[in-house]
Amino acid sequence: MTSISPLSSWNSAPSRASATTSNRTEAPAPASTPSAIVALSPESVNDGKPAAFVKAPMVWESTTRDKVSEAMTKSFSSYAFGGRFSGLGAAMLGQAKLGNYNFSQAMRQPPPSTTPNIYGASGIAPGSLHGNGEDRVSLSITTKSGVEVKLSLDSQGDGLAVNMTTSGDLSDAEARALGELAKGFQEAIDGMGESTPKIKLEGLMQFDQQVLESVKLHAEVKVRGEPESVQTLDFQADGAQRKVSFSGLAGSVDLKVDASQLNTLGSKERQAKALDSYMKQFDQAASRGHGDAGLVSMLKDSFTALHSNAAAPQVATDNPATGKWRLAAEDKSILTGLADFSASVSQTVKFSNPMRSAERDGFNYEVSQKTEQAGASQDERSIRQQQQSKLSASFHETLVPGVPLRLLDNTESQNYTYHQIEDTASSDAQVAYKDGKMVKASLRQEGNQSERVMKYFLGKLESDKTTPGNYSVLRDLLPVLGPYKTDELGMTPEKKAEQRQQAMLTLSDDVLLQSYAGMTISTWRADVLPEESGAATA
Repeated sequence: MTSISPLSSWNSAPSRASATTSNRTEAPAPASTPSAIVALSPESVNDGKPAAFVKAPMVWESTTRDKVSEAMTKSFSSYAFGGRFSGLGAAMLGQAKLGNYNFSQAMRQPPPSTTPNIYGASGIAPGSLHGNGEDRVSLSITTKSGVEVKLSLDSQGDGLAVNMTTSGDLSDAEARALGELAKGFQEAIDGMGESTPKIKLEGLMQFDQQVLESVKLHAEVKVRGEPESVQTLDFQADGAQRKVSFSGLAGSVDLKVDASQLNTLGSKERQAKALDSYMKQFDQAASRGHGDAGLVSMLKDSFTALHSNAAAPQVATDNPATGKWRLAAEDKSILTGLADFSASVSQTVKFSNPMRSAERDGFNYEVSQKTEQAGASQDERSIRQQQQSKLSASFHETLVPGVPLRLLDNTESQNYTYHQIEDTASSDAQVAYKDGKMVKASLRQEGNQSERVMKYFLGKLESDKTTPGNYSVLRDLLPVLGPYKTDELGMTPEKKAEQRQQAMLTLSDDVLLQSYAGMTISTWRADVLPEESGAATA
C-alpha cells in the first residue's frame, strides 16, 4: 500500500540532492511530481499502528563549530526572543577578541516527520535567514582608524542566524575594545527580550572613546500576542551626540544628548546630584499623570545611560576644543553639570469609555536643557542655560478606592472621575562678563500647574473643578557671585574663599529645575530683583 504525502509548504526551495537526482533522470518527470513525494505508508510497515514523528537533524550553514555555534545550539531550544539570543551577542564580540572578525553561521530545524527525508532537510537553505528574521538585532561599531565592524542576529520560528564582518584589519587595542563591549551588548539584547522590554545601554555606553569612534544598535522584536505588534530600539553614541529611540505597543521614548560641549559639564558628584533630581521629577510626572510604568522606566534608564561616560576636560585652556570658552567656577555654579538634552515620552492613547468617545487616557511628557555660550572673547563672554518640562495627561479613576473601574456602554457603570492635567516648568540661569569681570547674573524659575477633574455618577456630571497652581521666582545672583561683597569686609582670604565656595555649592542645587509648586525652593539671602533689561544675553 502506498500513499501520497504533500511537501511542507515552508520547504519551497529545491534540495541539492534532489536536484542531482533530477539531473540523472533521462525521461522528463510528470507535471505532478514536483508537488508530491511517493512514500510507503507508515501503517504498512508498522503493523497498522501510526508511526511516531521523527525529529529531523538540524541543518547548518557552515560545518565550522566554535563558541558562537555552541551558543546557538544551546539557545535555540528556547522559543522566547530573549532566550533565542541568550549569550549570542557576547559570544560574537568575544570572537573579535580572539582575532576572528569575519564569520557567518545559521541553523534551521526542519519540521518533524514520520519518514526521515534527508533530501528535504538539505534544501532548507539556512543562510536565507540572514536579514530576514522576525526578531533582528544589529550592532555597528566604527573605530578611530575608520574600520567598521558589523554584527547581525536573526531569529524566527524554525531558525537562527548570526553574521559578523569588518571592513579592514583591527589592531590589538581595537579588538580588545570590542571584546570589552561583549557584556554590554548582551545586556542590551536581553533587555529588549524581556516580557516588559527594558532599555539597558549602560554597558554599551562605556565604550573606549580613545579607540572607538561610534556605536550604533538596532533591535526589532515581534511581540507575539493579541494583537501582534513590533517594538523597535535604536541607539547611537559618538563624539557629537548620543540618542535613543524606542517604539512599541505601549508608546514611544525619545532622548538626545549633546556630547559636543564638554566644558559645560560638572564633576561626577555634580552630575550625580542633577541626575537624581531629574529621576525624582520623572517619577513625580508619572505619578501625577498616571504614566505607563514601563515607558517611564525606559526614560530613566536611558537618561542615566546616555549621561554616563562623560567628563569635563581636565586641562584648562583659554580656547578649549570641547566648548566655546573656558568656564570659571562661578559660571559652572549656575549650570546643572549635565550635557544638553531633549527627552520625551508619549503613551499610546486609549479610549476606555464607550459612552464618551471624547475622553481619552494619555500621557505625554517632555523635558529639555539648552546651554548657549556667546561673546567676542573670553573676557566678554556670556553663558545661559535653560531647562524646561511639560506634562499633558488625562485618565479615569474609580469613585470607590480599591474597586477596579470598568466603564461599559450603560449608565450604571458610569461612576468615575476624569482628570486632565497640564503642567509646565522652566529655569533660566544667566551670567555675563565685561573686561573679564562679572557684570550680570540672574536666575528665573517658573512653574504652572492645572488639573481639571470632572466627576460623574450614573452617567451624570456632578462636578467640574479646575485647580491651578503656579510660582515664579527671579533672583539677582551678583550678590553671591559678583567680585565685591560688602559682608566680606574684615574676613581673612581663607574665610572669604570658604564662604564663597559654600555659596556656590548652595546655588548649584538651587538652579536645578523645579517641576512642581509643592517642591521646596530654598530661601535666598540678599535677593534683589533685577530689571528685565539687566539679564545677561546669550
